[in-house]
Amino acid sequence: MTGALTSATTYAPPGATRTSVTAREFKDVLAHLPSGVTVLTTSGPDGTGMAGMTASAVCSLSLDPPMILACAANSSRTLTRIRTTGMLAVNLLREDQAHLARRFADPQLDQDARFAATAHHLVDGLPVLDDALAWLACTVEATYPGGDHTILTAEVRGLGLGGGPPLLWHNRTFRTLV
Repeated sequence: MTGALTSATTYAPPGATRTSVTAREFKDVLAHLPSGVTVLTTSGPDGTGMAGMTASAVCSLSLDPPMILACAANSSRTLTRIRTTGMLAVNLLREDQAHLARRFADPQLDQDARFAATAHHLVDGLPVLDDALAWLACTVEATYPGGDHTILTAEVRGLGLGGGPPLLWHNRTFRTLV
């Protein structure tokens, strides 16, 4: 890696010992870490009681067995439903699906409204968004406390690839690859 790391905003002088980091400082720094945008979905085995939320804290965890890690706010209605069903689908969004990310992040919309306005189909009882870049159907293996979030680990039981460029989240806005 070449080049110097510079910043227009410095929260602490180099070498200084900090006793605390504010939420604002933390968010300002991590806003510069680009991530893919996903919608986590779940439902009962017969496809009833669907729930979904936008998430950017999702990553691969293990190849053997294939597992993912996802984080959800403790206050999330979707997290409550995932805990009940023990299953979730991870829908990776394409660059032209920012509207879906906004819809599933809108706390004013109830779950029925989120899905009524979104083309989807069921895979093993889980809602999978039509035209997603890719999707993973998973069984939750464990949950762990993570401050104001819950960390989910889940084994991948099925997957699909639709293709296209991904939707990214960087510096508090949706981005695409150039």
